[in-house]
Amino acid sequence: MDLRTLLSSETKQAMKDKATARLSTLRLINAAIKDRDIAARAEGNENGVDDTEVLAILGKMTRQRQESAKTYEEAGRFDLAERELSEIKVIEEFLPRQLGEDEIASVLDTVIKD
Repeated sequence: MDLRTLLSSETKQAMKDKATARLSTLRLINAAIKDRDIAARAEGNENGVDDTEVLAILGKMTRQRQESAKTYEEAGRFDLAERELSEIKVIEEFLPRQLGEDEIASVLDTVIKD
């Protein structure tokens, strides 16, 4: 299943569950993808963006929210920082799992031995 289909089904499920915070974040994701689709079509790419570009959009959204959360925390706005962090959790559901330090070290050891 491609990311667009997954996002669409998750959006529908959030509507059914009346999960307003999750639904809001999913709508932001869909809006960012549609904006990039429009830009891609203007550049001559009639197919829009693929899953690789969607992952890049999600990564960018995560970084933006991390920076915003840090700024809010420094300003003492912990309520807004918490909202940004909850949006990050929803966005990260659609990103590939990141390797931990132990896993990276294990892979590196294997590569070095080979």
